[in-house]
Amino acid sequence: MTTTWVERSKDAGSWKAELGQRFTAFVDAYERGSLDALRELFWHDDDIVVVGTHSNLHFVGWSQVEHSFRTQFGSLSDIRVTLRSEQLWHGGEPPSTMACLTLPAMDIALVAGGRPVTFEGIRVACAFERRGTEWRMVQMHWSLPRTEVLVDHRYR
Repeated sequence: MTTTWVERSKDAGSWKAELGQRFTAFVDAYERGSLDALRELFWHDDDIVVVGTHSNLHFVGWSQVEHSFRTQFGSLSDIRVTLRSEQLWHGGEPPSTMACLTLPAMDIALVAGGRPVTFEGIRVACAFERRGTEWRMVQMHWSLPRTEVLVDHRYR
């Protein structure tokens, strides 16, 4: 059966909506400090990558990524994420199994060491992979404009 342009357009909207919900679920899990919820949003591969601007933010493999989130949640509180720009989606239209989100501006306000801290204008990129019918993250990059390191994330 040949797929019409209208059917492909519905599919395109469907994957973008689904991935938008997955990213919203990530933000919610991060704000709540829920490792259980984050586990459902990432594939647990040995080669997934989460990196940031700072030299101590480079994690390869689910065990390192999970360790980083656990460390953050043990050191940070009152995390609030504000998306300040449109989510830009690339790829993902069937039959593709990969999609990328770029978010030009996101802010995070939190409490670290008893004092409020805000990071404004964070640039985010996330790669999602579809396996079967489920999309999960396989890469994430945060480009932070501030050089201050709040949490020692080293994986020991």
